[in-house]
Amino acid sequence: MESAVLFSLTVISTFAFYALLAWGLGLIFGQLNVVNVAHGDLAMVGAYTMFVLEPVIPFFPRILVALIVGLVVGLAAERLLLARLYAQGMLATLLAMWGVGIVLRQLAEAIFGPTPASVSAPITGSIEVLGTTYPAYRLVAAALCLMIVAACLATVFLTPLGLRLRASIDNRSMAASLGIPPTRMITGAFMLGTTLAVLAGALQSPMLGVTPSAGVGLLAPAFFAVMLGRRGSMISPVVGAFVVALLDTVLRTFLPETAAGLIFFVALIALIALRPQGLDWRFPSWKIPRTAIA
Repeated sequence: MESAVLFSLTVISTFAFYALLAWGLGLIFGQLNVVNVAHGDLAMVGAYTMFVLEPVIPFFPRILVALIVGLVVGLAAERLLLARLYAQGMLATLLAMWGVGIVLRQLAEAIFGPTPASVSAPITGSIEVLGTTYPAYRLVAAALCLMIVAACLATVFLTPLGLRLRASIDNRSMAASLGIPPTRMITGAFMLGTTLAVLAGALQSPMLGVTPSAGVGLLAPAFFAVMLGRRGSMISPVVGAFVVALLDTVLRTFLPETAAGLIFFVALIALIALRPQGLDWRFPSWKIPRTAIA
């Protein structure tokens, strides 16, 4: 019983982090047709923001600072770089964001060096869940990540802004003809996606060894979570994040770290090769044939 509870809590905490990271990446890919390979490095920026400001600002106000950093970085990258490259196609934007990631890593290494930094958790100690002790902050961070994802989904599906965003994803030219400003939607979507990556890194920073290359290992799970779903779907990255978190936790529970990492990526690559259209997570709709009605 105790091992089952521990396993479930680990899946939930991993899933929450991957869901926040993957949702922002999926938003950028679905809205802008940009594969943001600097997404993990943006999470690293969030982690270092928490580290740098730790002596002067309490933890949760630092989260707000990280949010502002994400908005500024997203606005600068989209307006100064990507806006000039959309017409050149996906490869040009991919290479541009790859360059952004390299710049962020090299800048972090020049400032902080390769030595891992650490961020203190605002909540120490453990709590007991069904007889199993688990670090309290991990559960708090998971709850915050899921609340942010839920707020984003509610905005997308329940507000006029979300309706305009979904219209832009489905048919950008038609949305523009209906008076939806495509430039604002594109910039806003990229800013939101980058901000979610920075927030994910900030919330996860107490559980990370914060290094300039920390974001490299975060990109692959988020990317696979997006690829497992249907492109343009707002829910698919969350479903994909759960599959990735479950697979990751199962492998790391029963196998050594190196073997678990190898099988993890092989399994995800095989799954995408077998289901390139993504996993169909929707319930089937049963339709009664007209002949049967007659």
